[in-house]
Amino acid sequence: MRVSILTRSIDWASLPARALRAANQRYFVLTCITSLLAVLPIAILGWDAANKSLGPNPLERLLRAPGRWALILLLIVLLATPLRRVLTHVMRKTGIRYGRRLADWNWMIRLRRPLGLASFFYAVIHVGWYVWLDLRFNWDELIRDLSNKPYIVAGMAAFLLLAPLAVTSTDGWMRRLKRNWKRLHFLIYPAAILAVLHFVWLSKEGVRDPYDYALALAVLLGYRIVALWLRLPEIMESPGGEAVDGGVRVGATERRDSNVGELS
Repeated sequence: MRVSILTRSIDWASLPARALRAANQRYFVLTCITSLLAVLPIAILGWDAANKSLGPNPLERLLRAPGRWALILLLIVLLATPLRRVLTHVMRKTGIRYGRRLADWNWMIRLRRPLGLASFFYAVIHVGWYVWLDLRFNWDELIRDLSNKPYIVAGMAAFLLLAPLAVTSTDGWMRRLKRNWKRLHFLIYPAAILAVLHFVWLSKEGVRDPYDYALALAVLLGYRIVALWLRLPEIMESPGGEAVDGGVRVGATERRDSNVGELS
């Protein structure tokens, strides 16, 4: 009897709207959960290394796993903006009461900072272990790799482009750079392209994964190009504020979060 009364008392239709509001209002909790999930792959890799269960080629897994997760997280960061707009469009077309404003999905934009920093964290591990485990800090060997291996050049270039984005991801740098901050963070696009090229050129012939990531990136970049070309209404403006690619201005209290760039 108590269970049935409790079930009837819950407004199931309002649960999604309440979940969206909670995600927007409990940003710190959401960031902590996201950060914990983001470090889970490196924790699993460390556990496998400690138990000597890295597989038949331990060095290859140690080098490639962090690089793969750096690329995956980078693609997730790029997914936030189009996914937010697509979900808003779907909710409006279906007549569902919740999620009809871009502001309802602001939590996706705000999560780009921890996810972007997590991507750079894995990139640092990837490059660091390459220099340590593969090159043994032999800088002459690094120069030879840069001269003879295009995938090394692409990977290093992607890493160097991501570095200033991670360094300037704080609110202090946002205030110092002002409008130049957003211009700087457009470097995420060439960085993502170079990261995919690094993975494609590095992989052996017949391996499909790199091309799946290349297709995902092509879709994400293609969406932005088409959206800007067509000047889609849900991209150019939003209820209660002005939408831009880096966020949406919905009011004075949310202005700081509205300017969050792709990697921040």
